[in-house]
Amino acid sequence: MVSAPDRPLSARHSGGGAAPGPRAAVLLVLVLCCAVLLVVLPAASAAPQAAQRPASGSDDAMGVLRRAAKAAREQPYEGVQAISTTGPAGTEHRLVEVEHVPGAGLRVGLVADAGGEHPLPPGRSSAFPALDEAMLDALAENYRVIGAGDGEVAGRSARIVEALRADGSAAGRFWVDRESGLPLRRESVDADGRPVHTVEFTRIGEPGGEDVRADGGGGTAAEAEAWGRPLGADELRRLREGGWRLPERISWNMRLVEARSARAPTGRVVHLGYTDGLSVVSVFVQQGRLDAGSLESADGVRAVNDGGGTVYVGESGRQLRMWESDEHVYTILADAPGDSVASAAAALPSPDAPGFWGRIRRGFDRFGEWLGI
Repeated sequence: MVSAPDRPLSARHSGGGAAPGPRAAVLLVLVLCCAVLLVVLPAASAAPQAAQRPASGSDDAMGVLRRAAKAAREQPYEGVQAISTTGPAGTEHRLVEVEHVPGAGLRVGLVADAGGEHPLPPGRSSAFPALDEAMLDALAENYRVIGAGDGEVAGRSARIVEALRADGSAAGRFWVDRESGLPLRRESVDADGRPVHTVEFTRIGEPGGEDVRADGGGGTAAEAEAWGRPLGADELRRLREGGWRLPERISWNMRLVEARSARAPTGRVVHLGYTDGLSVVSVFVQQGRLDAGSLESADGVRAVNDGGGTVYVGESGRQLRMWESDEHVYTILADAPGDSVASAAAALPSPDAPGFWGRIRRGFDRFGEWLGI
């Protein structure tokens, strides 16, 4: 679906010595004006969004979630989780078997009799990631976290914790087992109050109790191997200086918490994971060009016009957007509300936007037509 990038347009060489003629002088002025616009316009378009604030008041339930994160790291467990993701084309359901062994990590596999289910996506968007420190810090930064009463999940008594927006509405909820402290259910909610992504244990116990297997799963080590090595701050900076668009934030509340790099036949692939503490948006940036023919014939993908460019959108519960810009291919994959996906797309280059040499070439063509040369 992605092909190797073209070579950049070579600059033309003109002989020196003679003073520039009137047309050349006009061209020089116009090119200088264009150069100024090329510097100013990207800076204007990259202006950050106005920062919002979480609801006022104390986060009296963050301690419950931090203890739940500790329990999930230190306690062994296994069970079955039901995952529901709602997107523009409806709701997608998956059942997965999970097994956690402290020190060995989490193993995940699709339930064999859940026919027709899609495999879990890679990285932090593969269902809900663990409640690690990066997720919890983002949650505390963006929302007010409070206790919201009692509930029951998989036959267990649970404490309910809510994450509130600035207007007091719930953006997400957690159910934490009162006995073990383990997180039993998590959901993110859109601005209209509808759950858009839910992960819930339907059965949970200690390993070795029931016949629960996680064969062929994508555990932590396997994901790390499949999706390359982590990228540090210095390498991210060098990539950005080399022309890669790898933003630190894709909205006021979605910040970068994971970056990895891998090699594909067409070039380098960078995987970025963003979170607000509730939802995760994965962005894949790859050198090359889209193979439009194979995408247009693929099941579950359709082409839409977005601001004059073409974007390929997945027709499933999971949010998927893919487009080409400036010899890079951008893919968004998310189990998140639609506004988070829209913010991610707005923070990245527009589809089919011409690169530097493309803009120069188009400018020369237009100037040539205007001057009759």
